[in-house]
Amino acid sequence: MADNPEVVLRYRDGKTQRGTLLKADTDREVFSIREDGGKSTDVPFSVLKAVFFPQRDADEAIEPAVGSQLSVEFADGEVIRGVAHYNPERNGFYLFPLDRSKNDRIFVVNSAILSIEVEKL
Repeated sequence: MADNPEVVLRYRDGKTQRGTLLKADTDREVFSIREDGGKSTDVPFSVLKAVFFPQRDADEAIEPAVGSQLSVEFADGEVIRGVAHYNPERNGFYLFPLDRSKNDRIFVVNSAILSIEVEKL
């Protein structure tokens, strides 16, 4: 993973924000980001749905996806399918979407999930 990757934050209220990830603190349940204007801010998991890590350079190696194939449904009705090691005891998990042409991976906030289903391969 590159240092300080560009991310897209998707909020539970439907808002979207681009920024640079400074730190993901799963213990404190916050993402520290630098906004486009240069201001640093902490965004709590409680307002987030997911954090998307867009695909960067086409020449850059893609981390292989390992885990179970899942279908994740959010409270707003959006469904994203991908591969992950899901643990309901954690605050969130990285989902590698089946179509990685736009996003390399997505950090899904567990408390934003309506349902999750393990799909048969």
